[in-house]
Amino acid sequence: MREFNLLLVLNCIREHGPLPRVAIARHTGLSRPTVSSLMEILLRERLVREGELMNSSAVGGRRAVEVHFNASAGYVLGVDVGRTHLTMMLANLAAEIQARHSEPFDSSQGAEACLPLLSTRLRAFIEAADTRWDQIVGIGMGVPGPIDTSRRQLVSPPRLPGWDRINLYAAMHRELQVPVFLDNDANMGTLGESRYGAGRGVENMAYIKLGTGIGGGMIMNGVIYRGSGSAGEIGHVTIDADGPECACGNRGCLEALAGAGAIVEDASREASQAICDIADVIRAAQEGDPHCRAALERAGEYVGVAVADVINLCNPTLILLDGGVSRAGELLLGPLRRTAAARSLPIAWASTTIQLAQLGDNAIALGAVSTVLDAAFGASSATLTSPMRAVAARAAVP
Repeated sequence: MREFNLLLVLNCIREHGPLPRVAIARHTGLSRPTVSSLMEILLRERLVREGELMNSSAVGGRRAVEVHFNASAGYVLGVDVGRTHLTMMLANLAAEIQARHSEPFDSSQGAEACLPLLSTRLRAFIEAADTRWDQIVGIGMGVPGPIDTSRRQLVSPPRLPGWDRINLYAAMHRELQVPVFLDNDANMGTLGESRYGAGRGVENMAYIKLGTGIGGGMIMNGVIYRGSGSAGEIGHVTIDADGPECACGNRGCLEALAGAGAIVEDASREASQAICDIADVIRAAQEGDPHCRAALERAGEYVGVAVADVINLCNPTLILLDGGVSRAGELLLGPLRRTAAARSLPIAWASTTIQLAQLGDNAIALGAVSTVLDAAFGASSATLTSPMRAVAARAAVP
């Protein structure tokens, strides 16, 4: 019970502070002596600090010292391992970004080549941020592919040869000696937008990442929905049973028709200028190239079909679009919305908003930060007196 109350007091200060001790007692329902006893532990752990005297009128005629959450008591490393990029973010315990770095990273080389490079890059990033590893509470990591969360490994990632059944947790924990939390990159992006972006405060929302691959995540009743472990793989919804072969082995998947590579191939057939990547397609379309505009319109219609299925099945309040393809803006959103509206039940369509995500390239890394903080300060960590120890315990190898 003492440990539970300790977390109760700490989260009260995190969410409502700064507060005087008497207000903490009132918020938590604990006695003042109990709050004072717990405060000594939190002060010793440096998770809180006591600051300025408050005006006496604010606390019933007595002058009192405010208690502040110390967000600098530890740091979290959020990592977005993409197919072609690596983004690293250092945040404090309030998810405030302290440092960020992004660089090219070729995941197609396979885990054997990439994992040593990844740990080297993370070490260099922390050193450049002038932070010690013993200050790192944990590492959250988003990776592009289905995750077996019980075994902490990627399972048959369609576009990542050489990564199947690799135990990422064990590899990274062994190298860095820091707790590691893994999830699909779209789930991490969903969490990032839900906590800190356009989805903040929305109880039911969907997030769709449109890039080389297409993935998605769902927040249902305020909690990320995982199904039996791999929910959200909207990129592998069949749009055209006779369509092109997808990297997953099936035919006509949304990803095979509206992923960045498919759009580039479509636009390149008749475009009036050289097209190398999705950025070229978008730029040419914005400049009026009819073939690039048509390729984006077709992609928008394909995505709209899948979005209509999400609306009819789950009826989210908000659907957020992210990723490189979404940078096309209304060139993609216009046909997407028209198709989704035509294929959705009117009552479901009327209650759903579709818009671009807000956090851009920070969404996945911020979601990874959020994953670690949830473990550190969640109810299941209440058996320990420190979030740092709570994370370490929950992330320990079985």
